[in-house]
Amino acid sequence: MGEILPTPNEINDALSYIKQNAPKLIENYKIAALELSKASKDYSLSDEERAASIILPDDFINLRNFINDAYKGRSSMYLLFLYMGIREIIISSEA
Repeated sequence: MGEILPTPNEINDALSYIKQNAPKLIENYKIAALELSKASKDYSLSDEERAASIILPDDFINLRNFINDAYKGRSSMYLLFLYMGIREIIISSEA
């Protein structure tokens, strides 16, 4: 039997839960994503070096940890897809 992934409704419910319980996480995540997108890219580095040089803001990790705590007991694959779905909504500024 395959891994059960979050449905769009579950992703929206999780986003609503975050908005109610930790709205600052969403705001901070948006700001961090914007900052990261503005970071200059050093093309003299290899892809691996460039990836290693990116320091993920705490706000990225805080959101991920919040989701993992709120949905404890779910599979790691479910949690990853839930996080990615929420991240997509936040970054596209629909949150």
